Amino acid sequence: MHVLIVATLLALITSSAQSQFWQSSDGPPAASTCMVTNSKGHVIVGTPFSKIYRSTDRGTSWQSFDEGIDDGGTNFFPFNQISVSANDHLYAAINGLGVYKSTNDGVSWTKIDFGIPVSPNSRITVDTKTPPGEQTQVFIGLDAGSSKIRAQFSSDGGATFIPIPLTGLPSATSALFEVFLSPNSNKMFVSVSYNKGLFRTTDRGASWRRIDNGDGNSNESDDLYKTMTSDVNGNLYVGRNALPGSSKITNAVVLKSTNDGEQWSYLLTGWDTRTITNNRISAISFAPNGDMWVTTEKNSGPFKGTNYGSSFAVVTDGLIGDGSSSGIVVTKDNHVFVAPIGDPVYRHLDPTSVDEETLPRIIRTDVAPNPANERVGVSFFMEETTPVIVDLINVAGERVIEGHQMSAAAGMENKVWLSTSLLPQGVYTLRVVSRGSVTTKNVVIAR
Repeated sequence: MHVLIVATLLALITSSAQSQFWQSSDGPPAASTCMVTNSKGHVIVGTPFSKIYRSTDRGTSWQSFDEGIDDGGTNFFPFNQISVSANDHLYAAINGLGVYKSTNDGVSWTKIDFGIPVSPNSRITVDTKTPPGEQTQVFIGLDAGSSKIRAQFSSDGGATFIPIPLTGLPSATSALFEVFLSPNSNKMFVSVSYNKGLFRTTDRGASWRRIDNGDGNSNESDDLYKTMTSDVNGNLYVGRNALPGSSKITNAVVLKSTNDGEQWSYLLTGWDTRTITNNRISAISFAPNGDMWVTTEKNSGPFKGTNYGSSFAVVTDGLIGDGSSSGIVVTKDNHVFVAPIGDPVYRHLDPTSVDEETLPRIIRTDVAPNPANERVGVSFFMEETTPVIVDLINVAGERVIEGHQMSAAAGMENKVWLSTSLLPQGVYTLRVVSRGSVTTKNVVIAR
């Protein structure tokens, strides 16, 4: 009977081990406020501490950079947004400090003079686009409290700016939560908080039109709109806040427009419809195959959508916490990274999306003794010298032995001993992860 039970559990684990799951990168050593990726596949994380962290090896290691960011030495200012232009130049909106530009993937920064004084309590937002054959356009929004919302625009990469009038926009207790440049036209969008509306201009601010109060779109006039983006097809997406009186859905949700913001539809298939008041969409990102990834700020997600949001599923296997995240990105080679609020960045390991030609191959993995009692030895052979992480998970998908990190040498046996003396009897899954290449083995603990 004991043999039969073990065999049954082994069969179940073998099936589940091939599923998708999240793996902690154990970095960066700071909270994340925003996250982007560039054409090189780098992952760049903004923090509350006037600096960024960057990983160039799919989360295996992280480097911090703050050269040129003058925060007074002992003062810390949070990165609110980072926009990546077509030439991989980074434009960072740092609340209370200003907008900074990096032309070397975040290693050093130069402050942009956009013509508006920045106070310590200013919230700043930025967006960029680079039309074919033209210089990068930069759209900056700033607020410093009641009746002090301002916007500036540059058509030469941030060298010079002109003011964008905000005449007619509400100002009482307001803030600019988002500015956005349409990839399809000269339309500019701003979201005014709190719950003052989503507005659009086609004449660089000479006139504004509110588009969230029954004007052929969401039909909800009192919600906050935050996080606006587009896909490669030019479709627009905006995150809608959740308020108790929201008539469509009482959780944060994404709206989509296929006609440059003229009309909007709710992406509800498979979405979490629980009431989570004041939840917000924190990030939206797209994979090359049309998968759409979305995170929220409170107790919901991350969501993985197919075909640019046709249907969604919550993907949490292996992810710490309740799903609350500050950002999510998909790199050029389809690797997904999420930043749970207050925790390290996690990477989504999906066997169906791994580009085998670019990953170090794990040639062979052996486990002994198996069944194990007090400890288990893991031997593995690598195709190239590379950092690896070895951990153990239970049938519930929980990591019961934290990731053991080491540098594995190529062409020779690499061995790690894991203590299992405190683990209950049962069947576990051992994972060896190397920059996204994953191998799993079943381990039986028997006494």
